[in-house]
Amino acid sequence: MTRITPLIICGGNGTRLWPISRRHSPKQFQRIGGPESMTFFQAAVQRHRGTTFAEPVIVTGRIHQGTVRKQLQELQVSARIICEPMGRNTGPAVLAAAEVMYAEDPDTIFVVVPADHVIEGDLATPMAACLPAAKAGQIVTFGIEPRFPETGFGYIVDAGPLDGFDAVRAVDRFVEKPPVEDASALIEAGNAYWASGISMFSARTILDEYRKFDPETAALVAQSVVDAVNDEGALHLASGSFGRTMAEPTESAVFERTDKIAMAPLNVSWDDVGSWKAMYGISKPDSAGNVLQGDVIARDAQNTMVRADSRLVSVVGLSDVIVIDTPDALLVARMDQTQDVKAIVDELKKTARPETERHAEAKPAMVPMVDQKTVSALAQSDNYQVGAAEIAVGRALTIEPGDARQALVVRGRLQAIGSNWQKTVGEGGRIYTDPNGPITITNLSDEPAELLFVTLASTDFQPKSMGRALYG
Repeated sequence: MTRITPLIICGGNGTRLWPISRRHSPKQFQRIGGPESMTFFQAAVQRHRGTTFAEPVIVTGRIHQGTVRKQLQELQVSARIICEPMGRNTGPAVLAAAEVMYAEDPDTIFVVVPADHVIEGDLATPMAACLPAAKAGQIVTFGIEPRFPETGFGYIVDAGPLDGFDAVRAVDRFVEKPPVEDASALIEAGNAYWASGISMFSARTILDEYRKFDPETAALVAQSVVDAVNDEGALHLASGSFGRTMAEPTESAVFERTDKIAMAPLNVSWDDVGSWKAMYGISKPDSAGNVLQGDVIARDAQNTMVRADSRLVSVVGLSDVIVIDTPDALLVARMDQTQDVKAIVDELKKTARPETERHAEAKPAMVPMVDQKTVSALAQSDNYQVGAAEIAVGRALTIEPGDARQALVVRGRLQAIGSNWQKTVGEGGRIYTDPNGPITITNLSDEPAELLFVTLASTDFQPKSMGRALYG
C-alpha cells in the first residue's frame, strides 16, 4: 500500500494571535488549550500518524528550526526538515519538498497540511480514498461544508462527478474571500465548500504543473535544492536562488490554472483559527460563556475570553470582550473586532517595536540551536549579552540574521559561510551577522575552537568594519 507523506508548512509572521504569537514564536508553535496541551503544529503532526501516513516533511524558516525539532522530540516523531532562508509563500515551499522527494521517488504522494489549523475527525479514510486520483495525476484539494457565509475564507465550487474516480469531484472554480452577499449566494446554491488549505498530489505532478505555469520559479527552487546544505539534521535551501522565486501560494500558481484539479469533501470539524474570536470559538466556555485561562478572576462577565500568562488579571462587567495579557503587552478588544489585531501589529512594526518580534522574557538568541546550553552566558544587561561557546573539531554552528550580533574568535581557525560569501577567520578575527541570511561557522582546526559572542540591544548597530568582516 502506498503511504501518504504529510507535508507540513510552518510559515507565518505571528500577527493574527498577537500578543501571544510573535515573529519568532508564531501561532503554530503556541499551545492550543493551555500549558499542558499540544501546540497547533504538534496537533497537525499527530493527526497524520498511523499506517496511512509516512514520515512527515516539515518546511519551516531557519529561525524556527530549533522549535520544530524540540516540538517533534516531545512527540517522539522523526521528520525530514527543510529550512527556507526566507518566506516565499506556499508555492516555493511545496516545490522544494517535491524536488527533494522526487529524487528518491517521483511518485511520492504528498498531503499538504497547514500547521496552524484545528481539525477534529477522521482524515485518514477520505485521504486514502483519494489515493487513486492522486496516483493518476490529479491534484486533489479538500473542501469543508460551510456553516455560515464567512468572508475570510476561499471557496471551492463543485462541478459534479469526475469521470473515472469515485472519491473526488470536478472543480468549477475557486472564489477567493468573497463579500458576504456572494458568500451567502454560494452557500445557498449548495455546491460550494470552504477551501481547507489541504491538498494531495504526487511529486511528479506538482513539479510538472509548476514548470508549465511558472518555469522560472520551478528552476530557481530546483537550484536552491541542488545548492542546499545539510546542517544539524536539516536541509538549508540556498538563499541566492530561493530569494528570487515568485512568492505565490500554490492555489494561484497552479490549482486555479491546471486542468488536473479535483476536489473532495471532508466531513470534519475544521477551523483555521485566524483570530482571537476563532480561538474563543474552539475553546470550552464555562456556564457564563467565559473562557478563562491562567490566574483570572471574573465577576459579572459573559461570553468573554481572558488569558493571563504571568500575573493576576481581574475583570468586572465585561461582555463579548477578549483580554490577552503577556509580560510585555496587553490586548483588549471587542469580540467582533479581533480580526483587526493585525492592524495593531502593522502599526507597531512601523516604529520597530520589539513586541512584534519576540516576548520580553525571550532574549535575542546569539546562536539559536537545539541545545542552547552550547552558549554559556557570561554577562548581560538590558543593552547587551556576552556569551562563550566551544566548537568541536569538524563541527559547526549557526548565527541567525541580525544587525547587532558579532562573534570574536578566541582560539582556532574557522570557516564562515553566509548567504553569498565565505571567508576563513583566525584568532582575533570577528564575524558579524549577515542581514541577508544565517552564517554557518565550521571549525577547521585540529582542536576545539572558542568563540566569544556579543549581542547588542540596539537595532541601529552597524559596525564600521561590516564590509571587511563579511567580505574581506
